[in-house]
Amino acid sequence: MAPEDKRGLQGEPAGGGPSQPARPLRRATFALVALSALAVEVAAVDTRPVLQSLGLAGAWVAVAAALARLVPVPADARRKPPGWVFLVVLALMGAPVAAEPLVRRWAGGGYPLELQMVCGLRNVGLGLAACAGWVLCLRAACVVSLFLMLFSAAMTNHPAVLVLLGLYAAVGSGWLVLVYWIGLRAAFVTAERAVTVEVEPTRVGLPWVGLCVLVLAVGGGAALAVVGPKRATAALGELVPTSGGTGDTDPFARYGLGDGPEETAGDNAKAAGMVETDKRIEDNRNALIDAVSDMYGPPHKPPKDQERTVAAGLAQVIENHGKLPDNRRPSRDFDTGRKGPNGDKKPGSQGARGLFEVEGRTPLHVRLVVYERYDPAAHRWRGGRQPNSKLLEPDGDCWMRLGHLRAADWYGADERHGLKAADMKDNLVPTPALLSRVRINKVDKPDYYEWDYDGVLALAGRRKTPPGVVVTTDCRTLDPRRLPDGAFAAGGLPPVLGEVPDALRPEVARVARAWAGDRPRGWPQIEAVLAKLRTEYVHDRGASAPPDHPAPVLWFLLESRRGPDYLFATAATLLLRALDYPARVCLGYYADPAAYDPETEHTPVRETDLHVWAEVPLRDGHWLVVEPTPGYEVLEPRLPFSQRVLNALAAGAAWAGRNLFAVLAVSAGVAAVAVRRRHLIDAAAVLAWRWFPGPTWRDQVRRAVSVLERRARWAGAPRAAGQTVTAWVRAAAPAGPPDPHLARIAGLTEWAAYAPDGPPPWTADEVAAVCRAALAAWTLRRWHGPLSPTAGDRP
Repeated sequence: MAPEDKRGLQGEPAGGGPSQPARPLRRATFALVALSALAVEVAAVDTRPVLQSLGLAGAWVAVAAALARLVPVPADARRKPPGWVFLVVLALMGAPVAAEPLVRRWAGGGYPLELQMVCGLRNVGLGLAACAGWVLCLRAACVVSLFLMLFSAAMTNHPAVLVLLGLYAAVGSGWLVLVYWIGLRAAFVTAERAVTVEVEPTRVGLPWVGLCVLVLAVGGGAALAVVGPKRATAALGELVPTSGGTGDTDPFARYGLGDGPEETAGDNAKAAGMVETDKRIEDNRNALIDAVSDMYGPPHKPPKDQERTVAAGLAQVIENHGKLPDNRRPSRDFDTGRKGPNGDKKPGSQGARGLFEVEGRTPLHVRLVVYERYDPAAHRWRGGRQPNSKLLEPDGDCWMRLGHLRAADWYGADERHGLKAADMKDNLVPTPALLSRVRINKVDKPDYYEWDYDGVLALAGRRKTPPGVVVTTDCRTLDPRRLPDGAFAAGGLPPVLGEVPDALRPEVARVARAWAGDRPRGWPQIEAVLAKLRTEYVHDRGASAPPDHPAPVLWFLLESRRGPDYLFATAATLLLRALDYPARVCLGYYADPAAYDPETEHTPVRETDLHVWAEVPLRDGHWLVVEPTPGYEVLEPRLPFSQRVLNALAAGAAWAGRNLFAVLAVSAGVAAVAVRRRHLIDAAAVLAWRWFPGPTWRDQVRRAVSVLERRARWAGAPRAAGQTVTAWVRAAAPAGPPDPHLARIAGLTEWAAYAPDGPPPWTADEVAAVCRAALAAWTLRRWHGPLSPTAGDRP
């Protein structure tokens, strides 16, 4: 604050000296602090009833108001406050922390350490406002109130906080006006008494407070340089329980995803990540089975022999403590004959914590289980194979590159994503399709990973991916329409990927040939199959085939033409196989762009985002996601700006070709408006004048003349600067006597401009009639007719 502005905090109170803050200013300061105290209490627990929060804050405000009645008003407000003021402020600051154990014991709840500190600062502001008779306390109270209000507004979007923010802005505006007004009064008083004021010499002591702050700042900076910023940040973070630290715990703290160290280094792959202590004997896929059943409903009751097979498989899981060898893994089959989800079940909470979060462009397909062989008798997809080798090569800085992929030139720029594990149900490493590189910090050896299926990466030796692990990936992107004919793999793959059961082959092959038609081999045929499914079939998660139907996929294709996504994927896979394209079915998670959170800039993925889709292999070793289900999309390539512009122009041209009649009609309308734009604007102006001529007859005349001036300006005869309306009418009119309509309205204009206040010598109807006659006589076409561009130069 400038020296000349400091006087604005001092003035003449009622019955006090000129150096004491005025009573209205002190009250305005107390109001600012009180509003910020109310906002802090509401923002602290925004799920609590507003009246309860306002009541708690009102109790503290009442205590401060009672304290303000007891605090004496100093004779000289510019002096330093006495020591007892600082003791009172410190006591108020420590009151929330001291009362926290009692509150938790009696009420069963409390505030985390950060909110306790904010509540202490709120009490400091109330104490300073109570002692606002001293200028130093008044200024500090205003600064504290501003910080508290900004903190509350940044912490929550509660409507009550927004209302309090508006009131704070209004009171703050009044506070600034009071400061300015009192400053003016103080300046005049100082000028009148300047002659009699004597300056007394004062003894200047050492600024001990400033020296202490300087020593602490220099010492802290030196210590930070010696210890290191990263180590100091980690040490300080451990003291805050809500930051993910372990130095202290707080059962009432708000928790997030646990942003702490991601993994631990070491040669033992089992030591990577957080250490688990839960040693239960269970199948680590039970959670997936439950999630699938919740999403799609339980399977129809299998025959007795299948029940015995499932029971034997579960017995093997228990006997081997959930750690079967790869060739004896528990069954992960997917049954396509299901009852459908329970319609009476309550929907899951939209605010539930996600399994993982995606940073980067979406949509994204994250594989979980791969299915390769379809069993028509059991209506089941059987799990795929596990690769024999790691197929990973170190690529520097903890990156792992997929080494078995061959080079191909049909891809666009790679897309990078960050996938942060939150509550994974297994040891899956979430990675998108078309993966080329993967990185987990400090996990720098291929032995840390294993392939659960071809394209499904997992952490070796673990049963669950630790929360907080951040997986950074680079994946390929492509436009499948640009794939060459030979991009799809033709050989070298297991025969099971091309099998269509004999019981289904005749009908499936007939439908596939009818849909593909005479399109060339490659993506055009695949796109034709997908287009049929996406446009002529309905995605209905509640639809299910009858329990006694021999082939649910044929019921979907030929009868119902509606069903859940696993029937879409099953139909697409079998249809592509009938056209001699190897294909498989994948179960996994779909990162929906609609779930993007703009505040965190992440896309959460929950259990309800389970999805089933189809894939076909490419010649270079990648699997291409083909999405047959309506409403689901595939990640598009990131094209250069020039290509995006060309694509937009091409799409616009295609749309115009499909809607040629509408485009021609709109173009003709736009052309007519462009040609007649002045006539349309003029007609709108006249209509506006008729409906809203003005509150007085003077305004009515001025607005009518404004319309005439616009017409003349468009005709090339504008009124020159400084030229009166009468002179302009004489100059703009044709040779000879002035037009009577223009002459009358020119006289009205001069009377409106120069006549004294009072009623005119004409009635309101006569004034309106003169204006209407002038507007009707001198139309835009007449201004263009007899006038020339130099008409304004005639005498």
